[in-house]
Amino acid sequence: MPQRWFLFLLPVALAAAEKPVRAVEGSNDSAHISARAYVGREKVKEILGADPGVDMILVEVKVRPAPEKTLRIWHDDFILLSNKDGQRSQPLAPSQIAGQGALVVHQTGGSGRSSGIGMGPMGPVWGGPMGRPRRLGVDDVMITDGTQGEVKARVDAEAKVKDNEALAVLKRKQLPESEVSEEVSGYLYFLLEGKHKLKDLDLLYKTPTGRIVLDFEK
Repeated sequence: MPQRWFLFLLPVALAAAEKPVRAVEGSNDSAHISARAYVGREKVKEILGADPGVDMILVEVKVRPAPEKTLRIWHDDFILLSNKDGQRSQPLAPSQIAGQGALVVHQTGGSGRSSGIGMGPMGPVWGGPMGRPRRLGVDDVMITDGTQGEVKARVDAEAKVKDNEALAVLKRKQLPESEVSEEVSGYLYFLLEGKHKLKDLDLLYKTPTGRIVLDFEK
């Protein structure tokens, strides 16, 4: 390729690579929600302005109650779903990402199809393509459904807070849990095992009048 064509195409390629993440939206009789998802540690670090220390998925959420209504925001009402392998994760608390209670997750054996482990405010949540999510304790746990192999989850008791700044940023930017009558925004932090792209992800939001599903592939 002649050098002049290379120099012409380079800015075009860079512009395509830096294309902003588009928000997806949904609504029902209770609320309107829009969300953007960011995948990968480096991208999350860029958006937050701090390194979370793990390869997680960051979701920027804006929730607005329906006109003349109030809405109670709970983190447990959100689930990130992988339509690639059926994993599901509820939001992690900042201390579970950058604090001493950070969750260590891995899978061994099985057919190679991943089952997901996430972390909600009350503890880890596990769910595979065939199963309903169920909570695990905070001690060493081994579970198996007979087809997907063994999944181990434990809290690393010896983990230390390596970056207090990151923990502070995660707390400050997290979507607040509160009763609201106007739009509220913030970030939710999710963990899925393995590599995922935006097109693999859906965000499920449970409201008093039903569930809103946001497809990040659109």
